[in-house]
Amino acid sequence: MSGKRWIVSAAALLAACVVSRAQVNLEEEFFSLPDSVTNEYLDSLKLQVRKPNDYLMAGIYGGASLQYGFFNPIRLSTWLPQYPVLGFSIIRQFTMFGVYPNMGFEIGGQLNYEGFEFRTNKETGYRSVESASGAYKVQMIVPEGFLLSHFHFDIGEYFKLMAKLGFYVGYRTTIHRTLDDSNVGKEQYEETVDKFMDHELRMSYGLHGGVGFGVVLSPFEFHVNAQVKWGWGSFWKPDYASPYYYRFGYPLDGAVTFGVYYQFTPRYGHTRSQLRKLARKMIEEQMQNE
Repeated sequence: MSGKRWIVSAAALLAACVVSRAQVNLEEEFFSLPDSVTNEYLDSLKLQVRKPNDYLMAGIYGGASLQYGFFNPIRLSTWLPQYPVLGFSIIRQFTMFGVYPNMGFEIGGQLNYEGFEFRTNKETGYRSVESASGAYKVQMIVPEGFLLSHFHFDIGEYFKLMAKLGFYVGYRTTIHRTLDDSNVGKEQYEETVDKFMDHELRMSYGLHGGVGFGVVLSPFEFHVNAQVKWGWGSFWKPDYASPYYYRFGYPLDGAVTFGVYYQFTPRYGHTRSQLRKLARKMIEEQMQNE
């Protein structure tokens, strides 16, 4: 009988230990803040952290571009694809005046292109060519630098929308022309295929902007952007053909790029849900340390 009592007692003690351990695990697993800690209370807390969205990142990107041209006299043009576009940029995001957490600026450089292609008029069968070269298609490589205002809007913790606007400056380093069939074999034109002529301008500058979205997996960000470049530097001197006739051509280019960026400093989102999450974590740590 004494043996049975010992077994029953041991079983009871073991059961008590299991129940006690289970209670501890449940308390740890289902730890929650007091009912008094409401969303309104979390919103009222002053978090002792860096300003939201106040950080530095840098990255590289690549993609493809499309070139177009506006001309006087008017000529029928089509979009000219060229690739690859390769670039890098440094993005500094900040909270302006301590109030607006959507601001920033971006500085960088890229290997881009300019050019144009004249298309055939379907009704007449006529296609324009450059008067000085006999070419209907011109492609140029243009290294560029840019400085942009960088606006962003967070969508939750992992997504963001972006918009950019600023200026660029570039230099047309190489050129290649495709001659019209009627001009192939003419020596005076073939000499200009890979050569800048005296009336052609090498500097390029103008407006640079775009929109895009990003996926944020700190410390990395993945950006997809569509950029537009409106050039203010003509392809050639406006009066090269005649001092009495204003002849010009300006570039209008677009590009789609994908980039990978690394955050050099911590990022704190600015949406209400992100700030509440940070405040809740702070209170939990304080209560568990008491």
